[in-house]
Amino acid sequence: MPSIRHHPKPSRLALACLAAALAPQLAHADAAAVDLDAVRVVAAPPPTGSVATASRLGLDPEELPATLDVLDRNDIQARGLRDSVEALRAMPGVMAGNLPGQPGVASMRGFASGAISYLFDGVRLTSSGFSSRNWDSFNFERIEVLKGPASVLYGEGVLAGAINYVPKSAQLDERGGELLLGYGSHGSARLGLDGNLPLSERLAIRAVLSANRSDGHVDDTDSAALAFSGSLLWRPSERLSATLALDHQRDDFDTAYFGTPLVPRSAASRPSDLVDNAFGLAIDRAARERNYNVGDGRMDAHSTWLRSRLDYRIDERWSLSNELSVYDARRRWDNTEDFSYNAASGLLDRSSARIHHQQRVWSERLSLRHDGRLGGRRHVFAAGLEYSDTDFFNRRRFGRAAPVDLAAHERGEFPADTAANFRNGRNDFGTRVEVAAVFVEDAINLSPRWLLVGGLRHERISLDRDGLDLDTGLRSGFRRRFNPTSWRLGSVFDLRPGTQLYAQYSNAVLPVSSFLTINQRNNAFELSEGDSIEVGLRTCLLDDRLQLTAAAYRLRQDDILTRDPSQPALTVQNGRQSSRGVEFSLSAQATPRLRIDASASLLSARFDRLLESGGVDRSGKRPSNVPERSANLDAWYRLEGLPLSFGLGLRHVGDFYTDNANAYRVRSHTVADASVAWEPSSAGRYSLRLRNLGNAFYAQWSGYSATQVYLGAPRTLELTYSHSF
Repeated sequence: MPSIRHHPKPSRLALACLAAALAPQLAHADAAAVDLDAVRVVAAPPPTGSVATASRLGLDPEELPATLDVLDRNDIQARGLRDSVEALRAMPGVMAGNLPGQPGVASMRGFASGAISYLFDGVRLTSSGFSSRNWDSFNFERIEVLKGPASVLYGEGVLAGAINYVPKSAQLDERGGELLLGYGSHGSARLGLDGNLPLSERLAIRAVLSANRSDGHVDDTDSAALAFSGSLLWRPSERLSATLALDHQRDDFDTAYFGTPLVPRSAASRPSDLVDNAFGLAIDRAARERNYNVGDGRMDAHSTWLRSRLDYRIDERWSLSNELSVYDARRRWDNTEDFSYNAASGLLDRSSARIHHQQRVWSERLSLRHDGRLGGRRHVFAAGLEYSDTDFFNRRRFGRAAPVDLAAHERGEFPADTAANFRNGRNDFGTRVEVAAVFVEDAINLSPRWLLVGGLRHERISLDRDGLDLDTGLRSGFRRRFNPTSWRLGSVFDLRPGTQLYAQYSNAVLPVSSFLTINQRNNAFELSEGDSIEVGLRTCLLDDRLQLTAAAYRLRQDDILTRDPSQPALTVQNGRQSSRGVEFSLSAQATPRLRIDASASLLSARFDRLLESGGVDRSGKRPSNVPERSANLDAWYRLEGLPLSFGLGLRHVGDFYTDNANAYRVRSHTVADASVAWEPSSAGRYSLRLRNLGNAFYAQWSGYSATQVYLGAPRTLELTYSHSF
């Protein structure tokens, strides 16, 4: 029933229908009725102190009028998902990759990274794409993907969806931990340590450490990462709960891989048909392991995030929560990221970019929740205030590096920071963004089977920029103020026990480019607006052994930057981008020993109105890095009488373009993975995983340049050992 219930744990129906809503990315935990080795089905409530991604009303999963996909830690381990990019690619309809300046970004529902927000334990930073990294998945309790606009929850910039990384946190009812060890191809190694310790009935601590390294499947691309999470939970009474958490993350990439360039077929020793185009260019198979970055390039980052959460139940109907967080990060890039073939020299001309970030953010969110009755009907209401203050400093240098031959024999060094080497610009600038918001959400049962949900958010955004051109010595700056309002209205109807029909209309606002790096020219424009209509169905059948979900949607973004048709040199705010599509997923316990999860996404995405430089019309073209077809299939089978199970995973991604002109089409690909797991009683779990079983040659993402693509890794082997204690 979609009636809002007040009890500490979800009902059996809630558990069953959450599994349907999240298939095939079902959460797995010990509370499940179905047990298939490490693949266990459950829809467990979030840990104490975590933040609900889809609503602040405390609704049960079957009461959400939106699509929410979840991978929990057991599911991540069972599928062998090592990092956030691999986890996002396992979600229905999500594509992910590593842009040079934004590792770990995604596209979904026809829109790329700028329309998606990245949250950490429910907290969003302004221009959140800058904070995204390709994190080790071991540190997370779960990863949640909320589809569609979510500006009413998280503010500007959330049109296509929000991705929430929820770290593991202290629990009062658990004692124990986990050890993870892994080693595989290309010198890859992983270590994970997790321990939770209740110190008393009211106090618990938890510490999580992960470390990984790799030589990389491309020449000279060593990398290493380290992450630590620590949390303290104090519950002095049944009414009061306080959590303090600290997360520190570091990553270091030596001469990172930024893609493989297209070159004339005549210049390639083993030309492929991977990228279709009319210019006679091809990806050289022989360049699969070549690195065209400078020999001393670097890309590294470290961040520290301190968070506190206080929950107080005033009485049986009223509760109060307060979240305070401080974020500090340093990021550096000194690389050649773009390469283009020079027909006259037969070499690759290369750019050079030095970009250093310093970012500090503090944010505060206070919310009050009421659970009662209105006109005799069950009614839940939440309202609150939110404030964030961001200081961002950016050192930017753009120039040229020495050319390199196609064999990448001598890759050279990064040029010295002089005006002669960085003729395309040397600038330092600082940005301060203050956001103050008031929000309200409401849910009421119009009948025992019909729930209405709504929300409203109003923001005041203050943007201040100061910059220095080192070449001319000129200082510049600007100030802008924005006052956007976002809202949503949704409904859930219980067709029968275990089956819900839901619908939602919501809108969002987005800046025309990132607030942190917006330039003087784009600063003159207003925020763009977007909206979405979504209808979905989720159901549980055959005593919950078969769970299905389906959703259809339409998204639209207005007021994107385009050119004036009568004056092509003039930029105006009159473009439009849209998408429509459907998503399906199912999870089936086919037999007591066979489990199958599957999903598929079909969409049509296009620029409805877009004129680019020179008045070139891109209307009807598809945005870059947006495949219109994708599908996942995962199956696990356990042998009878033996602690041995087998897994098979298939990932299909349709073709996508690398540019708005749709001049370069990357062909679709299908990749298969296989695994075998041995789990003797109380001795841990040994897993052997073979990725890219058929050694497919494919591209999985494109970067800033239309003539560069990121090639997928060749066949790799990994052995892991995990043990819970």
